[in-house]
Amino acid sequence: MSLFTYEALDEQGRRKNGEINSDSERAVRQILRAKGLMVRKLTMVENANKQKGEAKASQRLKSAETVNFLQQLATLIDSGMPLVEALASIAEGMENARSCRVVASIRQQVLEGSALAEALRIHGFDDVICNMVAAGEETGQLDAVSTRLAELLERRQALSQELLSATLYPVIIMVFGVVVMLFLLAVVVPQIVSVFERAGGDLPALTVFVIAASEFLRNHGLMLILLCSALIFFYVVAMKKESMRYQRDLLLLKLPVMSNLLLKTNTSRYVRTLGMLLEGGVPALVAMKIAQQSITLLPMREALGKASDMLREGSSLADGLKTGDFVPLLALRMIAVGEQSGTLATMLIRVADNYDKESSRNIKRLLTVMEPLLVMGMAVGVGTLAMAILLPIVEMNQLVH
Repeated sequence: MSLFTYEALDEQGRRKNGEINSDSERAVRQILRAKGLMVRKLTMVENANKQKGEAKASQRLKSAETVNFLQQLATLIDSGMPLVEALASIAEGMENARSCRVVASIRQQVLEGSALAEALRIHGFDDVICNMVAAGEETGQLDAVSTRLAELLERRQALSQELLSATLYPVIIMVFGVVVMLFLLAVVVPQIVSVFERAGGDLPALTVFVIAASEFLRNHGLMLILLCSALIFFYVVAMKKESMRYQRDLLLLKLPVMSNLLLKTNTSRYVRTLGMLLEGGVPALVAMKIAQQSITLLPMREALGKASDMLREGSSLADGLKTGDFVPLLALRMIAVGEQSGTLATMLIRVADNYDKESSRNIKRLLTVMEPLLVMGMAVGVGTLAMAILLPIVEMNQLVH
């Protein structure tokens, strides 16, 4: 007999924690399932430290490899292949030794009695992936859940690639412009200053300002670099605290353009995950708990947590999502229609598709405006430096004549 600790959700979506003695993990899951609990996390107490060490030692799958893994898993399980054999086949087909070792380690843990969701969690997979796989195992629809997860990750990857492609050009322009201005301030301006000092005469105000900026950069450049590095370090450390992330998200939600984009992106993630879970047969309250973890904005996550409580008390999903005014009105209306017509899961995924397209259009529109502004900003900066250098030269020529 071994001692296991578990974390599970009941039919009302309430979290349950406890300990149980049994011969194997599979037996523990059967006992909890008989009690109406859906297991989210199950760990053998004496193996907990060992599993954490394995998680740190093992490497994670990349995003593209995760999508490929889930697609193959869905195909093989749908064809009737047992889970252990499917994982062995996937491991053999991996392109590199690192990913092969990760999948082989997952297979070994499943072979030893661990659930697939728990094995994925140990290897650093996203919480949403682990929870959806757990739901698929509990409902016997692991192949369908894996297919939907692969589609979800593919959409996220496509949006990230689109954003990267759109921002690459403006970033290159900005970096190149900053490098040019720093070079002029730190190298060119000091050399020309020495010529002006030997020639004598009064320098234009613009030139005096640029010379002062150049001297400040040369004298305190290292200090500025250290200060920027310290600010970045303190920001990274601060963001590890949930209270600091909460305050940061509140600030982001006050920005006019950014808040609208973030709300629509998070709404899309939430309703798509919720729709996929409901299609997989997961109870609504449990699905809402899992989908809530896909939200990156902490104030919105907190508000939608209250929506679960309202749903438990008999409220409709659309009414519950009105909490905090985070979910757009159009999405609420479409969700209400889906509830009334009995097609809630389909309507949720349709809402997610609409907001994904709208977010993509907004990002493109924003970057289309930013590109010329960045070019103009770099042109003004470099032009100002050039004018500061050329004006004294013109005055010197006039004095010579």
